[in-house]
Amino acid sequence: VAVAAYVVGSISGAHLNPALTIGLAFKGAFPWGDVPGYIAAQMIGAIIGAVIVYLHYLPHWKETEDPGTKLGVFATGPAIPTTFANLLSEMIGTFVLVFGILAIGANKFADGLNPFIVGFLIVSIGL
Repeated sequence: VAVAAYVVGSISGAHLNPALTIGLAFKGAFPWGDVPGYIAAQMIGAIIGAVIVYLHYLPHWKETEDPGTKLGVFATGPAIPTTFANLLSEMIGTFVLVFGILAIGANKFADGLNPFIVGFLIVSIGL
């Protein structure tokens, strides 16, 4: 994620997640009129990325019988599937992500350091 933020940061502001785009629009730091286009581009980028990963690992998946192993490349699953608790967990994680990115953006770190710090934030949320 940090590499992607460095690559596209100067072009699009590194909007790699629809939640961030919406959060910035609510904050007034991003025009609402641009939100649908950005979200469409984010979804298209995610689909293209998933197709590339799928095609890359296709020979390995032909040899793998366990569907959970294949799913693990694209997503994680809860150990205990409880719909409300799992949804709440995702909402909390998304809030921490957007709040953290907005806080990082509001601070004056050394030039070019923000994508690295955001990458660290994402790793921290995933732990």
